[in-house]
This record gives sequence, structure tokens and C-alpha cells, in this order.
Amino acid sequence: MLHKRIFAIPSFFILGAGALAVNADAQEASANPETEFVKPDVRELQQQIDELKTTVEKLTDEKSQNDALGSDQPKENNFILTWEPGPVLSSADGRYSFEVNGRMTYDYSIITFKDGDGIARPLEKINGTNMRHLELGVRGKFLGSFSYRIATKFVDNEVDVKLAYIDYSFGNTTIVAGQTRTYTTLDKLTPPPNAAFAERAAFINALRINPQVGIGVSHHGAYWSVSGGYFFENASTGNSSLDDNNMVSARLTYSPRLENGVGLHFGGSGFYRNENGHAYDLNYSARPFINQGDLKPLASTSFMVTGETFFDGEFVATYKSFGFQSEYGFVKDHLSSMETQTGINPTYEGGYVEVSFFPTGGERVIDGKDGRYDNVKIANPVGAGGMGEVRLAARYDIADFTHEIYGRKQKSVILAADWYLNDLIKLQGNYAYTVVRDFSNEKTDIINSVNTRLMVNF
Repeated sequence: MLHKRIFAIPSFFILGAGALAVNADAQEASANPETEFVKPDVRELQQQIDELKTTVEKLTDEKSQNDALGSDQPKENNFILTWEPGPVLSSADGRYSFEVNGRMTYDYSIITFKDGDGIARPLEKINGTNMRHLELGVRGKFLGSFSYRIATKFVDNEVDVKLAYIDYSFGNTTIVAGQTRTYTTLDKLTPPPNAAFAERAAFINALRINPQVGIGVSHHGAYWSVSGGYFFENASTGNSSLDDNNMVSARLTYSPRLENGVGLHFGGSGFYRNENGHAYDLNYSARPFINQGDLKPLASTSFMVTGETFFDGEFVATYKSFGFQSEYGFVKDHLSSMETQTGINPTYEGGYVEVSFFPTGGERVIDGKDGRYDNVKIANPVGAGGMGEVRLAARYDIADFTHEIYGRKQKSVILAADWYLNDLIKLQGNYAYTVVRDFSNEKTDIINSVNTRLMVNF
């Protein structure tokens, strides 16, 4: 404390104080005749002033050296702990961070099946609870421009690696390497907390477009993005030679915001994948909306192929609390010379049309920099005096996996009600009416699905 006080006194104050002291002594001596003969020792005072000046200069030099080394030396309270909504530990300079995040979802479902004539099949009824998501991971950044993420999911008492990657950003460009999402379809890239429905579109689900190990590059402007990459294997595969699922995928988006508040989004994506040039037996299938049970009425026939080519188009329009969304895609399989059931390359198609509305005033808009939805904005969350946000939505969903005299197709009407209590908790209710037909357009299945969901995200 003494050093700090001495350092806080500028040298000219010290010199001034010394001069005033000499002047005061001189005046006192002339005013008091009894002390007129006492002469101040000016040389001694000057010596004291010089010593003080030397001390101040020394302290100034020490402080300058400490300031120069301060950025490289550890400091107390160099990290800041926040909750966004999970715990986030960040360095004071913003170059490092460590965040714990996870997801837990419970579904209660009732699914009933009827045949094409409307006769119930009670033995196939599903009525039960399912843990749809149980995930835990970490994410953050280091050295300012690098980021990382690891996410694991727990399925059937086993741990799978969902995501495990690092990325490097410079300017408007990002390079990612590791197990990551491929660049395919808005529906696939929308995480469950942002989705109005419990499951993705039937056609997208049937294609099994999962995260894979690979490398990708993305570049963006204020309202557009372009991305692409090469991917292979899955990090959780025990024997990679049995899962040599090579994929090249790309996505292009343009998402302007108009002055009147209307948000638009146009996008397209595609991929080509094979099993390292080898022929493989391929078919597509999907459950009737809810991911419970083993019955998959929607299915194609297995054919021997050498590869798959997929293309998809996206469109979104938003205005305040209203939203419209649609996608259409098709996949063409390239037959192997060993295939004997058909000589024509099968082509399958599917898509959906969706409308949504927040009666509570909430919004969900597309971020033009990556062509994905921002999080739902919750102005008055439960727990802070509000009631959260409620969204109502409807979707018409089609998927066609028929080819010649093979396969099936389905159409679904799906209704949704979502309640976002806050950034952590979401309650959801869905109802779906599904009709499945064969290649000749004859009804084979009529399915009613009711699903309620509790989701916790942090």
C-alpha cells in the first residue's frame, strides 16, 4: 500500500512540496526574531527530494515491466462462469470456453394399426413410454478461432458417439473435421428443440442420413451460405470395413430478410454415396411417424446397387408469428449388374408442406449465415413471471418408395402443439393420421398416432 501511495504522487507535487517547505521555514524565521538566526539546511532538503524522485522513477519502471508481462502471466479470476442455459466457463479475453450440454426426452405414445379395409390389428398396438433422447456432451472454443464439440447418446444401454469434431474459422469461412452432420436438408439440420413435430419427415427419416466422420468447408455472407464435404464411416462403428459408407454432400442457401419483416429462405442440397465402389443390398424404410416399435409399413424393396444420388429443395417464409415451410426431394439408386429383379434404376421421392403459428407472439426465423433456424425467441419464460411461448402447427407429409411392382408409399396429416416453458423445457403433443398404399395404390395400413413429449435441453 505504501508503494501504491508513493507512486500515486507525481514528482512535480513532491518538488512543489519541498519548495513550499523551504519558503515556509524562511517566512517563519523572518517573522520570529527569536529564530531569525536559524538557517534551513537547503542541501539536506534537496537530497531528500532527489531520493523521493529516484524512488518514484523506480516504481514507474517496475509497473511498466509488470504491465508488459501481464498478458503472459496468470491472473486471479481469469475465468467467468455463466449459464446459457447450461454451465459455461469462459476466459476473460473470450479466447477459451468450456460448456456442458445435454438433452433428455421422454415420449408417451399410443399407436393403433388397421388394415386397408379399416379392420383393427390389436396385436400391433403400441402403448407405452420411451426415452427418445438421452444425450450428454461438451463444446467450446480455444485460441479464439478454433471450436470443438463432443456429443454422446445413450441407446439400448450402449453409448454412441453422435458428434465429435473441431472446426477452424477465418473470416466468413469455416473448416470442420471429425464426426459431424452432413450438409443435407433443412429438416435434417433442424434440432428437436426447434422442430414443431416429434419426428422428421418420413422420406428424410427413411434415407438414414446420419452424422459421419469427414471434413467439410462452409462459407457465408449476410444472407447466403454454401457448404460441402466428404464423409465416410461412423465413429461408433465397430468394424469400419462393414460400414464403408462414403458420401459427398453439399448445400446452398439464400435467406433474405425484407424491410416489411418478411423472412424468406431458398435452399438446395444433394449427396452421392456408395460403399467404396462395391455393390450392396439397399432398401429404405420408416416407422409411422413415432419412433416406437419395430413395424415399418413404409418400405422399398431391396435391390443391389452401386450408389445413391439425392437432391432436395427447401423453401421457408416467415412473418412475425407465422411460418410456412416446404421441402421436396428425390433419390435415385444406381443398380448393380448383379441385380435381377429390375433393369431400371429406381427413383423415390417425398416431401412435406408445413404451416405454424405462435398465438403468444413468439418467432422462429432463419439465420441467413447458415440457412438454419435460430432458437425460438421466448420473451416471457416460465420461472421469470411469464407463460413461455405456444406454437400450433400442421404438416402434410408424403413419401413414395414404389418402383414397378415393388414397394409402398404413404401420406400423413400431422398436427402439433408445442409449449416452450423456457430455454430448458419444452412440452409437445402430436397427432398423426397415416395411410399406406402399395405399388397398385391399394390401401394396406391405416395408422393413428398420438404422442406427448417432455424435453429438457441444457
